Amino acid sequence: MIWTRIMLVFAVHAVCVSNPLYSQGIWKKVKGRIENTTVNKIVNETDKAVSKGIDKAIESASTANGQDTTVQQDKSTNTHAAEPQNNNPLQSYSKYDFIPGDSILYAANFSDDPIGELPSGWNSNGSSVIVNLNNIEGKWLRMAQRSVVLSGNEQGFGQDFSVEFDLVFDIDFQGWMAPEFRFGLLASGEQSPTSNSLLNEQKGDKSFYVNVSPHAQSGTFSLDSYEKYIRYFNSPAKDVKKVETWYRRIAHVAMQVQKERLRIWIDGDKLYDAPKGVAKAGEFNQLFFKLASSPYKDEQIGIYISNIKIAKGLVPPRQHLLQNGSFTTTGILFDTGASRIKPESFGVIKSIADLLLENPELRLQIVGHTDNVGDDKTNLTLSEQRAAAVKEMLVSTYSISTDRLETLGKGEAVPVSPNNSEAGRTQNRRVEFVKL
Repeated sequence: MIWTRIMLVFAVHAVCVSNPLYSQGIWKKVKGRIENTTVNKIVNETDKAVSKGIDKAIESASTANGQDTTVQQDKSTNTHAAEPQNNNPLQSYSKYDFIPGDSILYAANFSDDPIGELPSGWNSNGSSVIVNLNNIEGKWLRMAQRSVVLSGNEQGFGQDFSVEFDLVFDIDFQGWMAPEFRFGLLASGEQSPTSNSLLNEQKGDKSFYVNVSPHAQSGTFSLDSYEKYIRYFNSPAKDVKKVETWYRRIAHVAMQVQKERLRIWIDGDKLYDAPKGVAKAGEFNQLFFKLASSPYKDEQIGIYISNIKIAKGLVPPRQHLLQNGSFTTTGILFDTGASRIKPESFGVIKSIADLLLENPELRLQIVGHTDNVGDDKTNLTLSEQRAAAVKEMLVSTYSISTDRLETLGKGEAVPVSPNNSEAGRTQNRRVEFVKL
């Protein structure tokens, strides 16, 4: 019986190679009916050799409890499942050198917006709405095909600033090309940053955008910037296998603009560092997203955005600490209500570690602060735990001597901004480093 099943596997494999689109359903049925562990392993090894026309590769050999970990979409509720995050985030972010701005201009996590609606203050020419995701906390804006979305920001970013947001791709690949996804910034000039005219054309006085074309096992991206309608900078499209790792999990996007210099990271990898990537004239004031059309049904395309943060002021931690005696950052992020440090925080922590390593006599006090969500006592404890977590990372990862670091938690007691908006709460959720 086992050998019969094995021969069936190789027969289906031959069909897959010759006609991948037709064979995709057959392959799934065969996999679903094979329960023997030995045969399952052969199925999985064989599947690796199937042509790229089959978009959903079979997962590795069954786990001990026999559960299939493939992500499935719940098409009836717009709710989706997601794979767990990378178990070794430090390694994937080991070269991450992004430092966010220190003064929050705009923040949005949609916590106060209703499900099924466009976020308050935003503008769109499609049916993009807020949804919940399975296995990922928070609320997310789901992009509709054939649509452009403009954020609710109304103020200029200045000349030196950073932009961050989280992104989830969940696409039911069926052999066709998935729609292109675009994100970028523009300077609206005399127009409002949320003007309807910008839904038709996202050039403005100046602009830049990254185009991402997701494929089942890789992806293509490119960068273009414009001064009005004239191209200012272009980085040709390139195919990158790494794009596949962004699927069905949170990928963190970070952008930094310093005058003409433009740097972009996704999931810790620096995709672009263009010294003259954007035009000098004009002031950026809008973050936009665009999703093209495709042969896929809307429920097969899941592009989700959340946790947007725009901050101005890119003074390095070194300069703050050595000149002012302290450095405060909103760039060290933690899981909600917990002290687990998110991997996108490693760029800031590494900059502090480098400063300590270069100055052996330097001692620091690490102070945790929270917003006012929750009760006072819980927030005080949480701030103490978060300060301790930062100290532990500096000690365990960068071998900083423990006696050079002190910790303190102040909870919600010392706000630096009103807690009546997400931007204010984001500014208050901070870590402070004080020279001793």
